[in-house]
Amino acid sequence: MKILLQRVSRASVSVDGETVGAIGAGLLAFVGCRGGDAEEDADRLAVRTAALRVFPDAEGRMNRSVADTGGSVLAVPQFTLYADTRKGNRPSFVRAGDPAEAAVLCDRFAADLRSLLGPGRVAEGRFGADMRVELANEGPCTIELLSETADSPAKSPRPRLPLPSLELVPVASPELEERARAVAWGAWPSTYRGIIPEAQIGYMIDRMYSSEAIRRETAAGSPFYLLRADGRDAGICSFDLEKRGEGASAELHKIYLLPAWRGRGIGGWLLAEMAARAKAAGASSMWLRVNKRNLRAQKAYKAAGFANVRAVCTDIGGGFAMDDFVYARRL
Repeated sequence: MKILLQRVSRASVSVDGETVGAIGAGLLAFVGCRGGDAEEDADRLAVRTAALRVFPDAEGRMNRSVADTGGSVLAVPQFTLYADTRKGNRPSFVRAGDPAEAAVLCDRFAADLRSLLGPGRVAEGRFGADMRVELANEGPCTIELLSETADSPAKSPRPRLPLPSLELVPVASPELEERARAVAWGAWPSTYRGIIPEAQIGYMIDRMYSSEAIRRETAAGSPFYLLRADGRDAGICSFDLEKRGEGASAELHKIYLLPAWRGRGIGGWLLAEMAARAKAAGASSMWLRVNKRNLRAQKAYKAAGFANVRAVCTDIGGGFAMDDFVYARRL
């Protein structure tokens, strides 16, 4: 992953004549991703961007960071940072990362910066769009940051980023229903690709996240929440307040995070929050279903105190089935 930083007194980016991001004094960060880049790259470069001392102190020396000065960052995706010009006159971009994966890393870089600097101090361009960038480079000062774990894994530990500001918003309006559905479409493909058939992903989202389904389950006692992180939609979750089985057990379901927010401790916070709310509602235990092949989720649930108690397979129509383990824990 590569970041090209420019110290600016102002910068803005527009798409089709509309300004989509603008800052005053701070840093313009062109963000390039290549094949093999990972979440660790985005995390490390966000920390370095926030801490890099490229602003003058009282004596005129570059001794202050954008965090110190209260400045902002405008993050603009730019795959051309990985142009290969070693042969011929036409640049090759084969080293640039897969667009879908690069979009997640660009989102994560910006999300990390919001947690480090504050939500109001980070603006973004629009991934994949034809953008017009305007800036006033101060100095001039242009610095390149690299985090190439694909070639030479970093020896330093992965930085521990602070938890973002988190809020659970009840999904109780048509606009929130659409946003919850958009989160499902953003989270499910990366979660279940290679685990269940592609057609089943769309089938289950249509079945579980339609406005009708959300309203029906909410009315039946299953509150549905949109998770907001630093003012951005980041995930969805729901739990069933009905007392099921022995010991008044609550079912946790629809707990998903968008890719850019995973690996930040948010999932653990969300599980703890749902457990606390279920306990306050009278449940003494909580259970959930997780696909037998979703090993990453099973590891996270075990870390949160859940145990595998049984296997279950359910026909859900459309020629599809949910082949799951049931995990449970006491509250």
